[in-house]
Amino acid sequence: MKSIKWVRITYLSMQESCRVVVPEKSAENEEMYLKVIWLIEEEGIKPVHSADVARKLGISLPSVVEMLAKLDKKGLVTYDGRKGITFKAKGKKLASRVVRNLRLTELLFRDYLKIDYNSPEPCRFEHVISDEIAGAMSRVLGNPKECPHGKQIPKV
Repeated sequence: MKSIKWVRITYLSMQESCRVVVPEKSAENEEMYLKVIWLIEEEGIKPVHSADVARKLGISLPSVVEMLAKLDKKGLVTYDGRKGITFKAKGKKLASRVVRNLRLTELLFRDYLKIDYNSPEPCRFEHVISDEIAGAMSRVLGNPKECPHGKQIPKV
């Protein structure tokens, strides 16, 4: 009977830890916007405008404006329809973390898993990788400076 109780406790513990790892859909959406703003800036477009984000995500401008207002309210970006979008420190840190996770995952897929790193799969991982796991991935990969596309891997 003790072994059954032990198994049940382990099961509940595993279930609780899984709940923590799965991001809320809204948080994942916010991260996608922050990542896209980062990527657009990386292309040399500054300031980034809502139309740039809408084009990159392939969604309507009103939807982008609504999300940018939400990100502004949360203190992640400063958004002004005419002046564009500027990262606040908290938003830039979160965006760099997401981009780092994506680029490390792409390298992991290419170098170790030998699967297509241009598939949608690495993007799914970028939202659930903790800083601890990203650090371990970086060490295993030899602390790379660039992703398979030749883009710099941000430091967090």
